[in-house]
Amino acid sequence: MGSIFNVYGVINWHVFFELIGIVMAFSIFTITYYTYEQTNKLTSIIISCVFLSTSLFVFLHILSCMGINPCFTSEAAQKSAIYWKLSRLIMPIGLFTVNIIEPNKRGNRPQLFFLLTTFFVIGLIVLLIEKQSFFFHILCHSITGANRGRIFEIMSMVLFVGAIIFYSKNANKIKGDKSSYFFMAGLISSTIGEGAFIFYTDIYDKYYVVGQLFRIISYYLYFRALFVINVQKPYRELHQAETEISEYAANLKSMVEERTSEIEKAQQKLEQDLDYAKNIQLALLPNRFPNVKGMAFAARYYPCEKVGGDFYNIFKLDGENVGILIGDVAGHGVSAAMLNVFINQKIHVKKEYDNGRYKIFTPRGVLMNLYHTYNEMPFPDEAYLVMLYCIYNTKTHELSYSSAGMNISPIILDANGNVRTIALEGFPICKFGKYFKPYYETYSIQLKPGDTMIFYTDGLVDMDRDNSGSSPDNFLVEFVKGMKGMNADEICNEIIDAYFTFVDRQEMLDDVTVLVVKTNR
Repeated sequence: MGSIFNVYGVINWHVFFELIGIVMAFSIFTITYYTYEQTNKLTSIIISCVFLSTSLFVFLHILSCMGINPCFTSEAAQKSAIYWKLSRLIMPIGLFTVNIIEPNKRGNRPQLFFLLTTFFVIGLIVLLIEKQSFFFHILCHSITGANRGRIFEIMSMVLFVGAIIFYSKNANKIKGDKSSYFFMAGLISSTIGEGAFIFYTDIYDKYYVVGQLFRIISYYLYFRALFVINVQKPYRELHQAETEISEYAANLKSMVEERTSEIEKAQQKLEQDLDYAKNIQLALLPNRFPNVKGMAFAARYYPCEKVGGDFYNIFKLDGENVGILIGDVAGHGVSAAMLNVFINQKIHVKKEYDNGRYKIFTPRGVLMNLYHTYNEMPFPDEAYLVMLYCIYNTKTHELSYSSAGMNISPIILDANGNVRTIALEGFPICKFGKYFKPYYETYSIQLKPGDTMIFYTDGLVDMDRDNSGSSPDNFLVEFVKGMKGMNADEICNEIIDAYFTFVDRQEMLDDVTVLVVKTNR
């Protein structure tokens, strides 16, 4: 096969392409070496060492080819051929080794170990070659002659074919990875290049040119697969993230509007449910009081939210006795209102028999029964309530009562304008039954005809927010003294007006309940 280039043209183009190959091989080494710390893949560090070795041997080949002898020894042409053969042999051996290893196998050595080992092996080989040792003469003999040279090219080609086969078996593990297609194309290009080298007779014929061309193409493909794509990857991911953020930002307004609409609908539904709950709670409170001769009743109830935790009731027990109930559930809102439902259902003030007889429970008995029933319910431990239950006898004017932790002392206003309070003590209704059994005591006081009893919850005395004067309880006692001669409704109105005067335009702190029971002379 005839020559198609002169000697100077071939050498110049050969050096030019090999220098490009060195740059790409060293770039591949750089990216795979410094990403090993993150990936920890054994194949990555092996590829790094392979391309480092290849670039170094190609560089030594170029120096020898250009007549520059690193160690100032003779036999530059033979050394140039040896370095070139070694660069082409390391590549197929290394890539074949990489492809028979499990792709995700982890390396158990630091990257510096592989780098130092590579430099040690390369340095040892270079030393043996430059000193023209026995190893040098073996290499010279193995690559001298056309037949032995072709055996070398065939061996390299077989290794590349094996690498292609093993790489194809791992295709399902790398499916969809763009770099895998370039890497496969690089292996194929290397195989074709080694096949072309089988047929070349000297460095000036076309088979040599074809082999060199496919060799530099394979370098480019490896460069794209292992360097370019890895460098571009974070920027592609960043661009994709920016695109997604831009799309999200573009849709943010419509999403906010949609979410706002959903929240408004949920708010409307909640408001509607609270209105229903409010109506149910109001239905549980007495809408009118029993008709008891010689007595008058009035009440005012103001929840700080749509529903609240205060409760009260007045009911006839028989012809002589009237039951009076007032209480406060801890907190306010829906949860407190639900406890009100429980109290309305579970409080038992008397027992009726089939023959028409009945038994009125004492105030102490009513509270004891409610305490035990409450502790059988699955209420949260932090929920509790305080209450006061009284029985007033219209004939004897005796008021018997028992308190379950009620923290507000009722006020008694007599017909002459004198005021006194009822002392209370007792244990709240709470989830403490397995630790403590309270003893509720029934107390009695004697009232006079014309006395007025004023019951209220602690939300009423939270009206003095500045806390600058006397205590709110004392203020209310003094305030009530001026209500001599007023009826039950007037007393309620005066107290509530005073409360809202103090509160002014501020929000209520708690539910407020006022219950007035007036006896006539």
